[in-house]
Amino acid sequence: MPIDKSGEWWKGSEYADLQEYLGLLDTEGYLVERVVQSVCTCGGIVFRLQADAEQGCAARTCVTCSARAFICDSGDYWGEAEPEWVRCSCGSERFEIGVGFAFRADGDVRWITIGVRCTACGVLGRPVDWKIDYGPTAHLLQQA
Repeated sequence: MPIDKSGEWWKGSEYADLQEYLGLLDTEGYLVERVVQSVCTCGGIVFRLQADAEQGCAARTCVTCSARAFICDSGDYWGEAEPEWVRCSCGSERFEIGVGFAFRADGDVRWITIGVRCTACGVLGRPVDWKIDYGPTAHLLQQA
């Protein structure tokens, strides 16, 4: 189904809507070119999310098995971070997560945007994003 843009918050009914939503965003002038779904090693696709917008980092916790993982290079900045649990406007803390990537001309990652779709009400959001100012960065695509 298409994204519902009629209310205060955009809503999606499936993960594909989150991918589309991230593709529509313009973050700091960088368009998301690729979206990778967060999937736990147990196969779970629903997570709780902690994020720190100031430090530009995020960690996800699988609601199926409770495994925790840093998203992309977040572990490098977690020590200085003051992460908070991401909560939807409906009060839920359970999300499907898509990691959006914008690239430099040489193919390295330039910008990371974390997108979420609330599994309770479908609200789409972007709780955190950050710039990548180093290379090479191919490993980041495997750390969604």
